[in-house]
Amino acid sequence: MSATGMPSAMHARQMHGADVTLHGSVAPGLGLTAPCDGHATDEVDVLLAVTVADCVPVFVVAPDTRAVAVVHAGWRGAAAGVLERGLGRLTGELGADAGELHVHFGPSICGDCYEVGPEVFEALEQPLPDAPAPIDLRAVLTQRAAAFGVSPGRMTVSTHCTRCTASRLYSHRGGDGERQVGYIGMRA
Repeated sequence: MSATGMPSAMHARQMHGADVTLHGSVAPGLGLTAPCDGHATDEVDVLLAVTVADCVPVFVVAPDTRAVAVVHAGWRGAAAGVLERGLGRLTGELGADAGELHVHFGPSICGDCYEVGPEVFEALEQPLPDAPAPIDLRAVLTQRAAAFGVSPGRMTVSTHCTRCTASRLYSHRGGDGERQVGYIGMRA
């Protein structure tokens, strides 16, 4: 936190679900909330954090409303609607317009490296393969954000794969047990 100059940070045990916690005023220090897979706020000087390895960290900024969110989107969370819940926190409770949102899909396992069974395709409402096949979770999430009303011109996608690029990021599928932290916040 000291490197960012922000006195507060919020984190939680992640459940691979769709709960996104809305934070108001936050005490200084590291705060741990009830288990959830995302955080949103319109408060300044608060870092919102998720941990990921192969899952997608999704960062959302509503510049006009001055609000931010971050969600942890693995396939289970994506199927449960964690992205839409995070976007909804900004557009619902905090009054942002979907058209103002900027969304970045961070480093995660890529569509070439992420082979899953047909049940994952079904859960994500994608065409079913006959056997295990690769799926690009960031592409699925990009489609969902566009369906929510986020302009494609306001979305960016990391080119880093946690498994096959020289990013030195952790990948559970690559045999790593560690995770990296994705965080976002606003200064006064």
